[in-house]
Amino acid sequence: MVTINILKYFFGIDSGTRTIAIVGAGGKTSLMYFLAREVLGQGRTVVSTTTTKIFPPALQQSECLIKLSEDPELQSLSCCLSKFGHVTVGRDILPSTGKLDGIDQDTVDRCLAAAQHVVVEADGAAGRSIKAPEKWEPVIPRQTNLVIAVVGMDCLGKPVEDEWVFRMERFTAITGLRRGKIITPHAIGALLGHPDGGLKGVPAAADFIVFLNKEDQIVDVGSTKETAKSIIGQIGSRIKCVVAGSLARKDFSGKKFINEPFGTDGNLKDKS
Repeated sequence: MVTINILKYFFGIDSGTRTIAIVGAGGKTSLMYFLAREVLGQGRTVVSTTTTKIFPPALQQSECLIKLSEDPELQSLSCCLSKFGHVTVGRDILPSTGKLDGIDQDTVDRCLAAAQHVVVEADGAAGRSIKAPEKWEPVIPRQTNLVIAVVGMDCLGKPVEDEWVFRMERFTAITGLRRGKIITPHAIGALLGHPDGGLKGVPAAADFIVFLNKEDQIVDVGSTKETAKSIIGQIGSRIKCVVAGSLARKDFSGKKFINEPFGTDGNLKDKS
């Protein structure tokens, strides 16, 4: 039986993919820790962190947390990486929210000097499944090699309401959907392909991938392929692939849609 290298096959992550930024909504934090565990499982060191705000990691997510408020020069980072392999870094725990405050570009540099990989949650979504960035979002480090935009597929077929959408005004402006209208595959593609949407702030040299999370929560089995086709069709050559799966189920046996020309029948190439 052949074991698939999830990092390489689905996300194109190898030893040269040193900085990974995760944006969007619907599973960013879960994906960050999932990727960190996969990197660790391959015997490489990794720092998970944020340039925005996240809740401090649970023990099963990350065994070691370093706060800059206690170790401003990250003097303990190399030692902790030698012991744990995976370390989470943040500025401090904010008393008002209990969240871990994010780090700046220079701190990302220091993390890269100690670890083989840095995985950054570079966007906020307040627990929603889809979002459009505000003018100050996302906060993608300049060193980023790979940007992964996440969408929670449980928003598909749902109305444009606050329950599902974060940054409502920006979302409606980019997609053209009014509040109460149904979120369609075309709307997801329009959001992700817009320069002020999913592509906002992506460094020119970075690879760009979309991850459709919560695929297990959609009813129409054809919706994933339709959504992937819309995304690739509206983004064009800037996107490398669309990956679909379920982080909750740790299931990546779903699908990988690569950005290659459609056949004469208009079908998208499914590499699952």
